Amino acid sequence: MCVSRLLLATLLLALPAARGTEPFTFAALGCMPYGLPASAPAFERLLAEINRHAPAFTVHLGDIKSGGEPISDALLDRIHDYFMTLDGPLIYTPGDNEWTDVHRRSVGGLNPVEWLGKLRTRYFSAEQSLGRTPLPLVTQRRDPAHAFMVENARWSINGVVFATVHVVGSNNNDDPEVPGARDEFLARDAANVAWVRATFAEARATDAPGVALFFQANPFGGDWDRPGYDSGFENFLRTVEAEALAYARPVLLLHVDDHLYRLDHGVRFQLAAAPAANVSRLATFGAGDLHASLVVVQPDHPQVFLPGPLLVPGNPLPRAFNLDPQR
Repeated sequence: MCVSRLLLATLLLALPAARGTEPFTFAALGCMPYGLPASAPAFERLLAEINRHAPAFTVHLGDIKSGGEPISDALLDRIHDYFMTLDGPLIYTPGDNEWTDVHRRSVGGLNPVEWLGKLRTRYFSAEQSLGRTPLPLVTQRRDPAHAFMVENARWSINGVVFATVHVVGSNNNDDPEVPGARDEFLARDAANVAWVRATFAEARATDAPGVALFFQANPFGGDWDRPGYDSGFENFLRTVEAEALAYARPVLLLHVDDHLYRLDHGVRFQLAAAPAANVSRLATFGAGDLHASLVVVQPDHPQVFLPGPLLVPGNPLPRAFNLDPQR
C-alpha cells in the first residue's frame, strides 16, 4: 500500500461514525510544473496519482511556471490541457509567476495586467471548474462592485464551504515601482476582503461545519505587522483573522509559495497575538518536489479537516518538510 493510501486508511479508521454525512477527500497542489518539458513525466505521474485517488475535487494553488521562465499563450494552453486530464473537478487560483512578475526583464518585460486578463479569459470564462467533470461554482462576478474578479470562486460539499481567494506572492502586487501595479492591487485587495467576508457569511447562514480558503501566497512571512511596514497582505490577514475567530469553527488555510510541506494547528496571525486555535494552515509541495496534499474532510469530526501528504510513486521523495510550528 502506498504512503498516501495508508494515510487515508489510517485517518478514516480514526474517524467517528458519520452522522448523516460521508467523509470525502480533496487534493491540493501548486508551484508546478516548473521547467517543462523536462518536468512533464513527473507532473503527469502526479496527475495520474490524483486520478487514482478520485478526490471530490482538486485545487491548483497557482504558479504554473517558475518566476524565471517566460510566459506564453502556448504555455497557458498546455497547462489548461493538463488540468482537463483530471477526472474530477479542478479549481485553479492564479499565482504571481504567471502574471504579477512578468514585468521582469529576465522574462520579457511584459505587462502584468495584460497577462492577468489573459488568465481570466482562458481559465475563468464560465462559473464552473475545469477537469473532465466540471463542478458548478459561485464566483465574485455576481457582485456588481467586484464583478471583474471572476477568478474568486466558492462551492460547498456536505455543508463544508470552500473558496479561492486571489492573493499572490511578490507582496500581492503592491509595488509602487511597477506602473499600474498599485491600482490593480488596491482594487483586488478590496474585492478579496469582500469575498472573504461573503464566504464566512455563507458559512454562518448555512451552519457550515468548516471553511477552507485557497490562495497562492504565503502571507505570514516577513514583518507584515511591523509598524510602518507596507504589506500587501495586511487587509487580507486581518479580515481572515476577524472572520475566523467570530466563526469559531474549524478553518483551514491552504497555500504554496515556499515549496515546503508544512501543517500548523493554531495559526498566529500577528506576532504578538495568541494563536487562533480553530485555524490550521497547510502549505503543500512545489518546484522540484512534484507531490501534492490530500485532505480528508469529515463534517462530523471536531477537526473537520484531516490533511496529509500525497506522495507520488516514481517521483523523487520530497527534499524537505517544514515542521517548525513558528511562522
